[in-house]
Amino acid sequence: MYDLDLDRALRIVEERGYKLVGLQFPEGLKERAVEVVEALRNAGCEAIVSADPCYGACDLADEAMAPLGVQALIHFGHTHIPGRTTLPVHFIEVRSPADPLPLLAQNLGRLGKKVGLVATVQHLHTLEKVRAFLEGKGIEAHIGGGKGRARYLGQVLGCSFQAAREVADRVDTFVFIGSGDFHPLGVALATGKRTLAFDVLMGEVREMGPLVEKVLRQRYLRIGMAKDAETFGIILGGRRGQERKLLALRLKEELEKRGKRAYLLQLREITPEALLPFRKLDAFVNTACPRVAIDDGPRYKKPLLTPIELEMALGERSPERYEMDEIP
Repeated sequence: MYDLDLDRALRIVEERGYKLVGLQFPEGLKERAVEVVEALRNAGCEAIVSADPCYGACDLADEAMAPLGVQALIHFGHTHIPGRTTLPVHFIEVRSPADPLPLLAQNLGRLGKKVGLVATVQHLHTLEKVRAFLEGKGIEAHIGGGKGRARYLGQVLGCSFQAAREVADRVDTFVFIGSGDFHPLGVALATGKRTLAFDVLMGEVREMGPLVEKVLRQRYLRIGMAKDAETFGIILGGRRGQERKLLALRLKEELEKRGKRAYLLQLREITPEALLPFRKLDAFVNTACPRVAIDDGPRYKKPLLTPIELEMALGERSPERYEMDEIP
Protein backbone atom coordinates (compact mmCIF):
# COMPACT_ATOMS: atom_id res chain seq x y z
CA MET A 1 0.00 0.00 0.00
CA TYR A 2 1.36 3.40 -0.97
CA ASP A 3 1.08 6.57 1.11
CA LEU A 4 -0.93 9.00 -1.05
CA ASP A 5 -0.33 11.96 1.30
CA LEU A 6 -4.01 12.83 1.38
CA ASP A 7 -3.32 15.46 4.02
CA ARG A 8 -1.32 17.46 1.47
CA ALA A 9 -4.12 17.20 -1.08
CA LEU A 10 -6.58 18.47 1.49
CA ARG A 11 -4.27 21.36 2.44
CA ILE A 12 -3.96 22.39 -1.20
CA VAL A 13 -7.72 22.42 -1.66
CA GLU A 14 -8.29 24.36 1.57
CA GLU A 15 -5.52 26.93 1.03
CA ARG A 16 -6.49 27.61 -2.60
CA GLY A 17 -10.23 27.53 -2.00
CA TYR A 18 -10.81 24.99 -4.77
CA LYS A 19 -14.37 23.72 -5.23
CA LEU A 20 -13.81 21.53 -8.29
CA VAL A 21 -10.51 19.83 -9.18
CA GLY A 22 -9.30 17.20 -11.60
CA LEU A 23 -7.48 14.13 -10.30
CA GLN A 24 -4.94 12.06 -12.20
CA PHE A 25 -3.32 8.77 -11.18
CA PRO A 26 -0.91 6.30 -12.81
CA GLU A 27 -2.47 2.93 -13.55
CA GLY A 28 -1.30 1.30 -10.32
CA LEU A 29 -3.01 3.94 -8.18
CA LYS A 30 -6.34 4.34 -9.98
CA GLU A 31 -7.94 1.92 -7.54
CA ARG A 32 -7.42 4.55 -4.84
CA ALA A 33 -9.33 7.23 -6.79
CA VAL A 34 -12.64 6.74 -4.99
CA GLU A 35 -10.90 7.09 -1.63
CA VAL A 36 -9.37 10.41 -2.69
CA VAL A 37 -12.64 11.74 -4.13
CA GLU A 38 -14.47 10.94 -0.89
CA ALA A 39 -11.82 12.67 1.21
CA LEU A 40 -11.99 15.81 -0.94
CA ARG A 41 -15.78 15.73 -0.99
CA ASN A 42 -15.86 15.67 2.79
CA ALA A 43 -13.67 18.80 2.68
CA GLY A 44 -16.15 20.59 0.41
CA CYS A 45 -14.40 20.02 -2.91
CA GLU A 46 -15.79 17.93 -5.77
CA ALA A 47 -13.42 16.07 -8.10
CA ILE A 48 -13.38 14.67 -11.62
CA VAL A 49 -11.07 11.70 -12.15
CA SER A 50 -9.16 11.27 -15.39
CA ALA A 51 -9.75 7.66 -16.40
CA ASP A 52 -7.44 7.80 -19.43
CA PRO A 53 -4.10 5.97 -19.25
CA CYS A 54 -1.37 8.00 -17.55
CA TYR A 55 2.25 7.24 -18.37
CA GLY A 56 4.03 9.77 -16.19
CA ALA A 57 4.47 13.43 -15.38
CA CYS A 58 5.00 13.97 -19.11
CA ASP A 59 1.38 12.98 -19.67
CA LEU A 60 -0.74 15.50 -17.79
CA ALA A 61 -4.53 15.69 -18.10
CA ASP A 62 -4.76 19.47 -17.61
CA GLU A 63 -5.69 20.26 -21.22
CA ALA A 64 -8.43 17.63 -21.25
CA MET A 65 -9.74 18.77 -17.87
CA ALA A 66 -9.77 22.53 -18.54
CA PRO A 67 -13.03 22.58 -20.57
CA LEU A 68 -14.78 20.78 -17.68
CA GLY A 69 -14.36 23.84 -15.47
CA VAL A 70 -11.93 22.38 -12.93
CA GLN A 71 -9.82 24.94 -11.11
CA ALA A 72 -6.68 22.79 -10.91
CA LEU A 73 -5.27 19.33 -11.53
CA ILE A 74 -3.91 17.23 -8.68
CA HIS A 75 -1.51 14.67 -10.11
CA PHE A 76 -0.53 11.74 -7.89
CA GLY A 77 2.51 9.51 -8.10
CA HIS A 78 5.12 11.41 -10.13
CA THR A 79 7.59 14.24 -9.65
CA HIS A 80 7.20 17.59 -11.34
CA ILE A 81 8.68 18.04 -14.81
CA PRO A 82 9.05 21.73 -15.74
CA GLY A 83 6.82 22.89 -18.57
CA ARG A 84 3.78 24.89 -19.58
CA THR A 85 0.40 23.83 -18.20
CA THR A 86 -3.13 24.98 -18.98
CA LEU A 87 -4.22 24.78 -15.34
CA PRO A 88 -2.41 24.95 -12.03
CA VAL A 89 -0.98 21.46 -11.51
CA HIS A 90 -0.13 20.15 -8.04
CA PHE A 91 2.14 17.09 -7.93
CA ILE A 92 1.76 14.80 -4.95
CA GLU A 93 4.63 12.33 -4.74
CA VAL A 94 3.63 8.93 -3.48
CA ARG A 95 5.89 6.97 -1.13
CA SER A 96 6.09 3.27 -0.37
CA PRO A 97 6.43 2.22 3.28
CA ALA A 98 8.29 -0.96 2.24
CA ASP A 99 11.67 -1.36 3.95
CA PRO A 100 14.40 -2.63 1.57
CA LEU A 101 16.93 -3.45 4.31
CA PRO A 102 15.78 -7.03 5.10
CA LEU A 103 15.98 -7.97 1.41
CA LEU A 104 19.39 -6.32 1.11
CA ALA A 105 20.65 -8.10 4.22
CA GLN A 106 19.70 -11.46 2.70
CA ASN A 107 21.59 -10.72 -0.51
CA LEU A 108 24.78 -8.92 0.55
CA GLY A 109 26.95 -11.58 -1.03
CA ARG A 110 25.57 -10.74 -4.48
CA LEU A 111 26.46 -7.05 -4.42
CA GLY A 112 30.23 -6.80 -4.74
CA LYS A 113 32.30 -4.03 -3.17
CA LYS A 114 31.19 -0.95 -5.15
CA VAL A 115 27.53 -0.32 -5.92
CA GLY A 116 25.40 2.46 -7.34
CA LEU A 117 21.99 3.11 -5.79
CA VAL A 118 18.98 4.14 -7.87
CA ALA A 119 15.22 4.09 -7.37
CA THR A 120 11.91 5.35 -8.63
CA VAL A 121 10.28 8.21 -6.75
CA GLN A 122 8.23 5.90 -4.52
CA HIS A 123 11.41 4.53 -2.92
CA LEU A 124 13.87 7.43 -3.10
CA HIS A 125 13.42 8.24 0.57
CA THR A 126 15.12 4.94 1.44
CA LEU A 127 18.37 5.51 -0.47
CA GLU A 128 20.32 7.29 2.26
CA LYS A 129 19.32 4.62 4.76
CA VAL A 130 20.40 1.96 2.29
CA ARG A 131 23.73 3.70 1.70
CA ALA A 132 24.44 3.90 5.44
CA PHE A 133 23.51 0.23 5.87
CA LEU A 134 25.77 -0.93 3.02
CA GLU A 135 28.71 1.20 4.07
CA GLY A 136 28.34 -0.26 7.54
CA LYS A 137 28.87 -3.65 5.91
CA GLY A 138 32.00 -2.49 4.09
CA ILE A 139 30.33 -1.88 0.72
CA GLU A 140 31.06 1.39 -1.05
CA ALA A 141 27.77 2.95 -2.20
CA HIS A 142 27.26 5.85 -4.64
CA ILE A 143 24.15 7.91 -5.43
CA GLY A 144 24.22 9.96 -8.63
CA GLY A 145 22.90 13.49 -8.94
CA GLY A 146 19.42 14.41 -10.07
CA LYS A 147 19.60 16.31 -13.37
CA GLY A 148 17.29 17.18 -16.25
CA ARG A 149 13.91 15.58 -15.72
CA ALA A 150 15.05 13.71 -12.62
CA ARG A 151 14.44 15.95 -9.63
CA TYR A 152 16.21 13.97 -6.92
CA LEU A 153 19.50 12.21 -6.24
CA GLY A 154 19.38 8.62 -7.39
CA GLN A 155 16.10 9.05 -9.26
CA VAL A 156 15.58 7.21 -12.54
CA LEU A 157 12.71 7.78 -14.93
CA GLY A 158 11.58 5.84 -17.95
CA CYS A 159 13.20 8.53 -20.10
CA SER A 160 16.19 9.51 -17.94
CA PHE A 161 18.99 7.41 -16.44
CA GLN A 162 21.41 10.26 -15.79
CA ALA A 163 21.62 9.46 -12.07
CA ALA A 164 23.03 6.02 -12.96
CA ARG A 165 25.32 7.15 -15.75
CA GLU A 166 26.87 9.80 -13.49
CA VAL A 167 28.37 7.19 -11.16
CA ALA A 168 28.74 4.27 -13.59
CA ASP A 169 32.53 4.56 -13.77
CA ARG A 170 32.79 4.22 -9.98
CA VAL A 171 30.71 1.09 -9.46
CA ASP A 172 30.64 -2.56 -10.43
CA THR A 173 26.95 -3.19 -9.81
CA PHE A 174 23.78 -1.12 -9.63
CA VAL A 175 21.14 -1.75 -7.00
CA PHE A 176 17.70 -0.63 -8.14
CA ILE A 177 15.00 -0.32 -5.49
CA GLY A 178 11.48 -0.37 -6.82
CA SER A 179 9.13 -2.61 -8.77
CA GLY A 180 8.89 -3.79 -12.35
CA ASP A 181 11.66 -4.49 -14.84
CA PHE A 182 11.79 -1.51 -17.18
CA HIS A 183 13.68 0.92 -14.93
CA PRO A 184 16.43 -1.53 -13.87
CA LEU A 185 16.61 -2.75 -17.47
CA GLY A 186 17.10 0.86 -18.55
CA VAL A 187 19.86 1.32 -15.97
CA ALA A 188 21.65 -1.75 -17.29
CA LEU A 189 21.30 -0.72 -20.94
CA ALA A 190 22.27 2.90 -20.25
CA THR A 191 25.40 2.04 -18.26
CA GLY A 192 26.50 -1.40 -19.43
CA LYS A 193 26.81 -2.39 -15.77
CA ARG A 194 25.45 -5.42 -13.93
CA THR A 195 22.13 -4.44 -12.36
CA LEU A 196 20.11 -6.09 -9.61
CA ALA A 197 16.45 -5.19 -9.14
CA PHE A 198 15.42 -5.28 -5.49
CA ASP A 199 11.66 -5.56 -5.81
CA VAL A 200 10.56 -4.77 -2.28
CA LEU A 201 6.89 -5.21 -3.14
CA MET A 202 7.38 -8.76 -4.45
CA GLY A 203 10.12 -9.53 -1.92
CA GLU A 204 12.55 -10.78 -4.57
CA VAL A 205 15.82 -9.87 -6.29
CA ARG A 206 16.14 -10.14 -10.06
CA GLU A 207 19.38 -10.20 -12.02
CA MET A 208 18.86 -8.07 -15.14
CA GLY A 209 21.55 -9.83 -17.21
CA PRO A 210 19.30 -12.42 -18.93
CA LEU A 211 16.66 -9.79 -19.76
CA VAL A 212 19.33 -7.43 -21.10
CA GLU A 213 20.61 -10.15 -23.44
CA LYS A 214 17.08 -10.92 -24.65
CA VAL A 215 16.22 -7.27 -25.28
CA LEU A 216 19.51 -6.57 -27.05
CA ARG A 217 18.90 -9.51 -29.40
CA GLN A 218 15.49 -8.07 -30.21
CA ARG A 219 16.81 -4.55 -30.72
CA TYR A 220 19.75 -5.54 -32.93
CA LEU A 221 17.41 -7.66 -35.03
CA ARG A 222 15.19 -4.62 -35.60
CA ILE A 223 18.17 -2.40 -36.38
CA GLY A 224 19.35 -4.94 -38.94
CA MET A 225 15.91 -5.12 -40.55
CA ALA A 226 15.83 -1.33 -40.90
CA LYS A 227 19.17 -1.11 -42.74
CA ASP A 228 17.48 -1.85 -46.07
CA ALA A 229 14.41 0.31 -45.45
CA GLU A 230 13.71 3.03 -48.00
CA THR A 231 10.61 4.66 -46.49
CA PHE A 232 10.27 5.72 -42.85
CA GLY A 233 7.51 7.01 -40.63
CA ILE A 234 8.85 9.35 -37.94
CA ILE A 235 6.50 9.42 -34.98
CA LEU A 236 5.90 12.68 -33.12
CA GLY A 237 4.45 12.15 -29.66
CA GLY A 238 1.02 13.66 -29.14
CA ARG A 239 1.56 13.90 -25.39
CA ARG A 240 2.93 17.33 -24.56
CA GLY A 241 5.79 16.14 -22.37
CA GLN A 242 6.99 13.66 -25.00
CA GLU A 243 7.00 15.94 -28.04
CA ARG A 244 10.42 16.28 -29.71
CA LYS A 245 9.66 18.11 -32.93
CA LEU A 246 13.19 19.37 -33.59
CA LEU A 247 14.60 15.86 -33.22
CA ALA A 248 11.97 14.48 -35.61
CA LEU A 249 12.77 17.14 -38.21
CA ARG A 250 16.50 16.45 -37.91
CA LEU A 251 15.96 12.73 -38.44
CA LYS A 252 13.76 13.42 -41.46
CA GLU A 253 16.48 15.61 -42.95
CA GLU A 254 19.15 12.96 -42.33
CA LEU A 255 17.07 10.28 -44.03
CA GLU A 256 16.33 12.49 -47.03
CA LYS A 257 20.03 13.33 -47.43
CA ARG A 258 20.57 9.61 -47.95
CA GLY A 259 17.94 9.39 -50.66
CA LYS A 260 15.30 7.84 -48.43
CA ARG A 261 11.74 9.08 -47.98
CA ALA A 262 10.48 10.10 -44.55
CA TYR A 263 7.03 11.09 -43.33
CA LEU A 264 6.04 12.75 -40.04
CA LEU A 265 3.26 11.01 -38.11
CA GLN A 266 1.69 12.33 -34.92
CA LEU A 267 0.35 9.78 -32.47
CA ARG A 268 -0.91 10.15 -28.94
CA GLU A 269 -1.33 6.42 -28.32
CA ILE A 270 1.43 4.52 -30.11
CA THR A 271 0.31 0.96 -30.81
CA PRO A 272 0.88 -1.65 -33.53
CA GLU A 273 -2.74 -1.20 -34.59
CA ALA A 274 -2.29 2.54 -35.09
CA LEU A 275 0.56 1.92 -37.54
CA LEU A 276 -1.12 -0.84 -39.57
CA PRO A 277 -2.64 1.55 -42.17
CA PHE A 278 0.85 2.77 -43.14
CA ARG A 279 1.69 -0.40 -45.06
CA LYS A 280 3.80 1.43 -47.64
CA LEU A 281 6.34 2.43 -44.99
CA ASP A 282 9.22 0.05 -44.34
CA ALA A 283 10.15 1.17 -40.82
CA PHE A 284 9.23 3.63 -38.07
CA VAL A 285 11.23 5.85 -35.72
CA ASN A 286 9.71 6.82 -32.39
CA THR A 287 10.66 10.22 -30.97
CA ALA A 288 8.05 10.02 -28.18
CA CYS A 289 8.42 7.95 -25.00
CA PRO A 290 11.62 5.84 -25.16
CA ARG A 291 9.84 2.96 -23.44
CA VAL A 292 7.60 2.23 -26.42
CA ALA A 293 10.20 0.58 -28.65
CA ILE A 294 11.89 -1.30 -25.79
CA ASP A 295 8.75 -2.58 -24.05
CA ASP A 296 6.58 -3.28 -27.08
CA GLY A 297 9.04 -3.62 -29.99
CA PRO A 298 8.37 -7.32 -30.68
CA ARG A 299 4.65 -6.57 -31.16
CA TYR A 300 5.31 -4.45 -34.26
CA LYS A 301 5.46 -6.22 -37.62
CA LYS A 302 7.88 -3.62 -39.00
CA PRO A 303 10.92 -2.20 -37.21
CA LEU A 304 10.12 0.50 -34.65
CA LEU A 305 13.41 2.18 -33.77
CA THR A 306 14.57 4.75 -31.27
CA PRO A 307 16.45 7.76 -32.73
CA ILE A 308 19.76 6.27 -31.54
CA GLU A 309 18.92 2.93 -33.16
CA LEU A 310 18.21 4.74 -36.44
CA GLU A 311 21.72 6.20 -36.31
CA MET A 312 23.05 2.67 -35.86
CA ALA A 313 21.01 1.42 -38.82
CA LEU A 314 22.38 4.27 -40.97
CA GLY A 315 25.96 3.58 -39.93
CA GLU A 316 26.33 6.90 -38.13
CA ARG A 317 26.85 5.29 -34.72
CA SER A 318 28.75 2.17 -33.75
CA PRO A 319 26.47 -0.73 -32.80
CA GLU A 320 29.11 -2.17 -30.46
CA ARG A 321 27.85 -0.19 -27.48
CA TYR A 322 24.07 0.02 -27.24
CA GLU A 323 22.74 3.31 -25.87
CA MET A 324 19.32 4.14 -24.45
CA ASP A 325 17.24 6.91 -25.89
CA GLU A 326 16.63 9.53 -23.18
CA ILE A 327 14.76 12.84 -23.04
CA PRO A 328 16.91 15.59 -21.48
